[in-house]
Amino acid sequence: MTESAVPDEAPDVEPDMTVDNRGRGCASGIARVQRALADLPDGAVLVVQSTDRRAKREYPKLAEQTAHELLAIERERGRFLRTEYATYLEIHGE
Repeated sequence: MTESAVPDEAPDVEPDMTVDNRGRGCASGIARVQRALADLPDGAVLVVQSTDRRAKREYPKLAEQTAHELLAIERERGRFLRTEYATYLEIHGE
C-alpha cells in the first residue's frame, strides 16, 4: 500500500487498545506495538499514537508484512506545533 493510498480518516470503530508512542521513534516503539498485537484477539482494533513522521511509511510496511489490516493513519497538529499520527490496525491471526 502506498502512502497516498492509506486512508487518512479514522474508521468508525471503537479501538480495543491504544499504544501511546508519542515522543518515541518508530523503531523503539515497535516493540510495544508488537506486544499489543500479540495480546489482541482476531478482529480487535489497535490504535498507535505517534509523533514520528516515519509512521506514514513504517506502519503500512508492518501491515504488508503481517496479516493485520491497516485501516487508516490520521494526521493532525498536536500541542507545541508537532504533528501527531494515529494509526488504526485491525488484528488478524497470522
